Amino acid sequence: MGLMDDLSSAIGSNDDEINFSEMPLFNDVEIEPLEVLLRQCVMQNIVDGELILDPGEGNHFFYLILRGVFSVHLDSTSNLPIATLSVGECVGEMSMFDGKNPSAYVKANGTAIVLAMDSATLWEMIDLSHGFCRNLLHILSKRVRMGNTVVTDSLLIQEQHKRDATIDVLTGLQNRRWLNDLLLRLDQVSLDDIAPLTIMMLDIDHFKRFNDNYGHQLGDEVLAKVADVMQRRLRPIDKIARYGGEEFIVILPSSTVSAAKIVAERLRQGVESLRIMNEGKPLVPVTISIGISQWNGCQDIESTISSADKALYEAKSHGRNRFSCYP
Repeated sequence: MGLMDDLSSAIGSNDDEINFSEMPLFNDVEIEPLEVLLRQCVMQNIVDGELILDPGEGNHFFYLILRGVFSVHLDSTSNLPIATLSVGECVGEMSMFDGKNPSAYVKANGTAIVLAMDSATLWEMIDLSHGFCRNLLHILSKRVRMGNTVVTDSLLIQEQHKRDATIDVLTGLQNRRWLNDLLLRLDQVSLDDIAPLTIMMLDIDHFKRFNDNYGHQLGDEVLAKVADVMQRRLRPIDKIARYGGEEFIVILPSSTVSAAKIVAERLRQGVESLRIMNEGKPLVPVTISIGISQWNGCQDIESTISSADKALYEAKSHGRNRFSCYP
C-alpha cells in the first residue's frame, strides 16, 4: 500500500483521498523520493474550535491541512478572521523557522485533520527536493506579502479611527479632543518657532433662537454652514476647531493682532453674507462675535485662550457681530 492509500485509509473514506500533486506545496514535485520523510510526519485529528497555533505558545511543527477548514485571527479568536485556510494549504512555517511564537491564532472551523511535520523533517525535504524548496519559498513570500498587507490595512484603520475621534461629525472641523492634543504638543515645543501666535474665539450670535424658533435640525444647518464659510476663509496653516456648542477657536500661527483683525473681519463678513432658507423664506442674518488675543511670549497657550475668551465677551457686550481684542 502506498503513502496516499495509507493516508486515505487513515482518514476513513475514499472521498477523502489525498492527492499531494494538487497541493501547492507539492506542485510539480515527485512524491516518491519524499515518501519516507512524509511517513515520519504525524497525522493529527483536530476538533472544532481547537487551536493549532497560539501566539501565547511556541510552535514546533509545520502543518499541512489534509481535511477541514481553519481560520486565522489576529489578537483574539473572537475577532473576524483575516484569512481562511483549507485542504492542501499549510501553516506554521514562519514561527518554526524563526523560533518565535506565532503571530496569529489558527483555529479549526469544524473537525479537521493535519499532517504535522517537525523541523528536522522539513529541512530534510528542503535538502532532498528543489521543487519542494521552490514551492515552500513561494508560499513564504505570499505569507510575507499578506502580513505586509495586514499591517498596512491595520495602520490605515488606526489612522481612520484616530481621524474619526478628532473630527466633529456635524461641522467636519477638528473637535475639542483634537484641540487638547494640539495644545499638549504646543506645550512641548518652542512657540518661538510659530510666533507671533494669535488665538481667536468665535461664537454664533443668538444661536439659541435658531434652535428654539426653527428646530435643532435647522440649528445644525447653521452650525455646518458657518463652519464651512470660516474654514474656506482661512490659510492652510491656520487651525480651526469646534470648541463646543456654537463656539469655535481659530489658531493663527505667524500672525500679529493686526493680521488677525483682517482675518476676523473677513470671517465676520463671510458669515454675515450667509443666506439660510426655511420653508422658502430667508432666516434672520447669521452673525458671529470674535475675541482676539496674541501670545505674549511668556504665558501658556491656555492663558492666551482665556484672554481671547474675555475679548469675545467684550465683543458681545458691545452689540455682537464684531470683534474685540484683549488686552
